Amino acid sequence: MIRSHRAARAVGGLGCLLLGLTAVGCDGSPSEPDNMVDGGSWYVTGYRWPHDGRPYESENLVVYSDAASDQARQTLAEIGEELLTELKEEFAITDEQTFVFPRGQEEIHIYAYKNYAPTWWGGWGYYGGLLIYSLDHEWRGQIGHTAMSMYVPVVKHELMHVVESLIKASNNPHLVDVWLTEGIAETVSGGTAGGAITDLATLNDRIATYGQLNPIAMHVYDYPDIEGVSYNYYYPMFQLAVTYLLDQDGHGGAYGNLKDLFLDVRNGTVFSEAFESRFGISLKEYEEQFFDLMNDYLN
Repeated sequence: MIRSHRAARAVGGLGCLLLGLTAVGCDGSPSEPDNMVDGGSWYVTGYRWPHDGRPYESENLVVYSDAASDQARQTLAEIGEELLTELKEEFAITDEQTFVFPRGQEEIHIYAYKNYAPTWWGGWGYYGGLLIYSLDHEWRGQIGHTAMSMYVPVVKHELMHVVESLIKASNNPHLVDVWLTEGIAETVSGGTAGGAITDLATLNDRIATYGQLNPIAMHVYDYPDIEGVSYNYYYPMFQLAVTYLLDQDGHGGAYGNLKDLFLDVRNGTVFSEAFESRFGISLKEYEEQFFDLMNDYLN
């Protein structure tokens, strides 16, 4: 993923990935053609973008758009179905009752935007759906973001946010700490921001550049006003924090622990209690010991 160095922000109460290009207008909105449908589940994100009334439906997904080609919609649906299957397998989701959709919705909604160029340009996950730039968006070529190997991880990152929301049956950003929400999305996608931290030298370099900012201390989206800190520091740190928890050479947890944690908070357990119950370490201990644990893990 490519973007300019801007702080990330949550949109619609869940997660986002940002490519951060300059908007074509104050809100990135083009002039609308006639006969557009003014509505969609994604309106909860604050981006009230109408669609052209030609959704592409697959088994588990409905792809809407303002102007994407039929081929772009079909290809995105095929990518989404494959990634959804992978996520269900990783989290051992076999029970239809695991996912709880918003009222009146039975499939995951994807809005593939083509004629928009918002300032915060990228992907957004929300309860039951996601928004992402279409495969035929002209800016993909302009910024050299044409490879499918760059596009697919962004889709998987956002789809992970959707899966989390469906397990929790909520988009409430206070149910699960942001470091875990973004960390698991980065982990399953292989990392889309800043470059994964896989060795001690990289960890020390990030700390030297941005300071020893503890990712576990960030419970909601509240990035400090430091150029590039969300993209180059926090997202990779979130990924490291979750990768450690799930790695058998780290804490030794499993994806099933995360699924159970999401179900716990859905049933009313506060995050700190659910985290300690499912991972055997308190949130306070993980925060206090984080850098020592990462030094030992990466050494």
